[in-house]
Amino acid sequence: MTTYLLRRLLYLIPTLWGITVLSWGLMQLAPGGPLDQMVALNVKVSPEVKVRLTRELGLDQPWYVQYGRWLKRLSRLDFGQSFKDGQPVLRKIATRLPATLLLNSLAIGVILLVAVPLGVYAAVRQGGWFDRLTTIWVFIGYSTPAFWLALLLMILLGLKLGWLPISRLTSLGFPGFPWWGKAWDLLRHLVLPVFVLAFTGLAGLSRYTRASMLEVIRQDYIRTARAKGLRESRVIIRHALRNALIPILTLLGFIVPDLIGGSVIVETIFAYPGMGRLSYEAIMTRDYFVVMGVVVISAFLTVLGNLLADLSYAYADPRIRYR
Repeated sequence: MTTYLLRRLLYLIPTLWGITVLSWGLMQLAPGGPLDQMVALNVKVSPEVKVRLTRELGLDQPWYVQYGRWLKRLSRLDFGQSFKDGQPVLRKIATRLPATLLLNSLAIGVILLVAVPLGVYAAVRQGGWFDRLTTIWVFIGYSTPAFWLALLLMILLGLKLGWLPISRLTSLGFPGFPWWGKAWDLLRHLVLPVFVLAFTGLAGLSRYTRASMLEVIRQDYIRTARAKGLRESRVIIRHALRNALIPILTLLGFIVPDLIGGSVIVETIFAYPGMGRLSYEAIMTRDYFVVMGVVVISAFLTVLGNLLADLSYAYADPRIRYR
């Protein structure tokens, strides 16, 4: 297990390097640059000043030279400074990362707590009304765009009914609330973003759980367990579900990058102060260093999620051993 873990951690280096090369190249191909946003609203900036700023920021160098300098700083965990306000990129990401981790962790928790029981129950009651209902729900979940669902819920629950807030993570008077008021305010602000982010994942994982359970409960050892007189709940949970977890864990490893990518849309729509919204703002202003910092952190979290899914196989199936 230790050798396998070290080998996978070493694979992180070329993977992250390849992602940074592609991301940097795509940003260079995009029209515009950081100075376009910096001087667009200032009519007093002359062409000579723009040329001087370009030289001072190193933007007059070829893209591979700029990338090499950034990569050298990255080796010291220095992500550079933002072109927009001059703040260190690592500090800006550090202020936004906890909110994104909170949002994605809650979404994954909701997906696991809801999708797995739904899939198991639909497999046990195959062909029944519940199974048909979840099948319809899966098609709706797959075909519903996240941005459309978010806007619809904002109009209905936020503007029409006024039940839930539609933007930000906390209210304006949050610092003055008591502890229980802060918890309630934070929960109300998280309901819509977490639901929208988890909706598609719920549909997919519940269907995969159902398919995996249907394959397992037809095996001979399940019939043997029932023939021994074991309770049905013990047969389903202890024998069937544990052996059906391998495909579920595999899919969960793919859900993590989907959630991180989907959080860009969700955070932008709900004005959520997370890393996804920060990356959107950086892309719009061509803030290269901020974009690259977000890409590296997101790629690391994605690969780490896949690694945790692989390591969970040994717990779910004792026959799996990493050597």
